[in-house]
Amino acid sequence: MYMRLITVRKASVKRVIMLSVTMVVLHFLAMQYIIGDDFENVDMSVLAGHTIAIDPGHGGIDSGANANNVDEKEITLIISTKLANLLQEHGAKVVLTRETDIDYYTKGKGGKRNDLLERAKIINHSGAELYVSIHCNAYRGGSLSGAQVFYNPKFEMSKALATKLQYVLKDFPPGNKRQIKEDLHILLLNEINIPGVLVEAGYLTNKEEASLLADAQYQQKMVENIAKALAYHFYKNAER
Repeated sequence: MYMRLITVRKASVKRVIMLSVTMVVLHFLAMQYIIGDDFENVDMSVLAGHTIAIDPGHGGIDSGANANNVDEKEITLIISTKLANLLQEHGAKVVLTRETDIDYYTKGKGGKRNDLLERAKIINHSGAELYVSIHCNAYRGGSLSGAQVFYNPKFEMSKALATKLQYVLKDFPPGNKRQIKEDLHILLLNEINIPGVLVEAGYLTNKEEASLLADAQYQQKMVENIAKALAYHFYKNAER
């Protein structure tokens, strides 16, 4: 009986490993389909004339995640501002849901929900073609790391955009193996009426990654990669 249990357990482990490998291969093939050989040489001027909304997560009374002496609201605003500046340099119009340390909380019950609904309202009335909401992740223990992109499947384009962004974030930090994740329960993604994504730039609870996220050069490299993915997104959609 004991030997049979071992055999069954080994077979189960083998199936899990094979399934994991299959998922990685399928993810790689999907990446290859969406990210073509022309990605590296994409012309950033394709951004000119396009309108993009950027949402720096949290702000004001809501610091978001706080770990390793870093506040999420500060990192999201810095990254978002740098991204906005870079996109504008290439001719894009950018709408930020906040440009300073503010929030949209209301008094009483539902303050956080109302903050998110106001951000969605700003984006929905911005005339933007797509949006990117910037956040930082957190998880107890401090072992998890890696930037990850979330999307709502109500727009097919959101998944394609998420895939492009996850591709350019594969080195944040180096060796990042996280994949895009569909999420039907993120209020902001549910309420916005245009394609877009939520980017978790990394884990503040990971000491090494928190240090990277607070580093100006790391931030700049990240926004350059995000901007490149956005340019490629518009370039590929112009071909249709």
